[in-house]
Amino acid sequence: MSLSGPTSGPVEGGRALFKGRILGFPVHLDWSFIIIMAVLGYMSTPGSMVGLAVWILITPVMVLAHELGHALVARTTGAKPEIALAGFGGVTSFTPPHEISRARSIAISLAGPAVGLAIGITLMFLEATVWTEVTSEWGWYALRFGIFTSLGWSVLNLLPILPLDGGQAMREFLPGDPITRLRRAAMVSIVVSVLAALAVYQLLSGQIFLVIFLLFFAVNNFLTVRDLSRNRSVSSDGQPGPAPGQSPETMIVDMLWRNQAERARQVMHSLPEGVPIDLALHGAVLSLTGDAPQGHALLEQETQRRPGDPNIAAILALTQALEHDWDALIHTMQGPLGPLIPPPVLDRAVVEARATGREDVAGRLTFLRTPTS
Repeated sequence: MSLSGPTSGPVEGGRALFKGRILGFPVHLDWSFIIIMAVLGYMSTPGSMVGLAVWILITPVMVLAHELGHALVARTTGAKPEIALAGFGGVTSFTPPHEISRARSIAISLAGPAVGLAIGITLMFLEATVWTEVTSEWGWYALRFGIFTSLGWSVLNLLPILPLDGGQAMREFLPGDPITRLRRAAMVSIVVSVLAALAVYQLLSGQIFLVIFLLFFAVNNFLTVRDLSRNRSVSSDGQPGPAPGQSPETMIVDMLWRNQAERARQVMHSLPEGVPIDLALHGAVLSLTGDAPQGHALLEQETQRRPGDPNIAAILALTQALEHDWDALIHTMQGPLGPLIPPPVLDRAVVEARATGREDVAGRLTFLRTPTS
């Protein structure tokens, strides 16, 4: 099933059955996808080798069509999307050259299911008008599975559950800053996942796998809410300011942590002459308030001057996370500064990635931090 929405980093690893380009997009078809689809097909068509063969042929085509819908709209942002079919579904990876609007994010999320619905409705129309009598066993299975995978999976993907496409779109519709929207979307996802699992269990007793899948989404979103509750100060909505008595540097770090970079810059510029401010912290503030070239230059200068300083690692990683420069952050984590990044900063980065719909980045950051956290 294409249960992964558009994301921001290419899928790596695995063993490719096919690597090439379709409509100009790099496409990676992994053996893991074929194996899992074969297992699902065997469970759905016990005893029918024809049915299993058709299922294995149909599912990559339908999931690829779904991902091409995401990729075509994502390309309008100036990004260069890549598609991977691996594991349980498909992933369209792209890195936009700039922050995209919420409306464009919604369009990208819904483009995949829209393609699936269009294919499914077309197949149903052809079945009712042209292919009224399909006598071939191959043709019968192809039509049945084509309609099921296009319509059924598209409807499933439209459920308002993170990280499904419908959940991604729902998050962008909700009010508040990105962190607030993520918290609200995760809470809605928990309720919908549990209700959907109960409905499937009552109405489709044979679909226990789908029940487990939906409950997995509920647990995953519960963990997201729990992580956010541990990082309450990350939201800029209604959060208290720095505590009295804090040093200027601590105040500025707290403001950056709360996504209050402009306020941090005001504080920094209002300090009396001679008050010392870490040049790396100065660079972070500039990077996050519109002076990226100067800010990055300061960060680079201090990184080279203090290569083993954990404060540099923390400031650099936090800046890259708040800039949503995920490639740079992953590069930092994999470099010599990686082991020096404090776990709370990595937790903050994961929260920021999820808040902006970058589930693949959140997963990769979690994977990379595991050996050192």
